[in-house]
Amino acid sequence: MVDFKKVLKSAERGVMNLLEILKEDPIYGGRLRNLKSKEMGYERRKFHHIIELGRKTYRLYYQNKITDPELLYLCKKLRVIDHQSKIHHGTERRTKKRE
Repeated sequence: MVDFKKVLKSAERGVMNLLEILKEDPIYGGRLRNLKSKEMGYERRKFHHIIELGRKTYRLYYQNKITDPELLYLCKKLRVIDHQSKIHHGTERRTKKRE
């Protein structure tokens, strides 16, 4: 199972490493820029695919096609957060209408 926190931390580490390289040695950093740019591009693509995987999994959850206990747990947590978000979003709209 994909750990989103690890993916985000990995991407953040990559960006921070690139900034450190550029600060310490601009010439060396310039040479590595293309390699680092490609690496970060792959990380971004991987992150977008992980998000799409999550969306499709969440759709399958609503179709009762998820049987894995860990995925069920995560989907249920997301459902609660989604419900709370909709409540607050509705409150915001109602408040704006009153003003």
